Amino acid sequence: MNAFVSVYVDMGARADDVRVAVARLPRPRGVAEVKVDCDAITDTFGCRIAVDLTGSFDEHTEGLAIARAYAADLSAALGIPAFAFYDLLRRDYPAS
Repeated sequence: MNAFVSVYVDMGARADDVRVAVARLPRPRGVAEVKVDCDAITDTFGCRIAVDLTGSFDEHTEGLAIARAYAADLSAALGIPAFAFYDLLRRDYPAS
């Protein structure tokens, strides 16, 4: 169980709502554990809640697809945007 991907939820989400949605969503194939992390003090790209998915999937070939699909499902369940962490890192932000 060494594979790991994260999904981040827009800061407009409430922790309890995310926990409920995660409990209701099916775990993707190969994912053994889904953990909601609400301990962030500051935001990460406008998100404060992370959902970590760990399991036996192939992180390099399946990880991004798993994270993107889970983010889409979680976003639909919450009505609030959720993103694969990889996609947040790859966004083209203008220099400030």
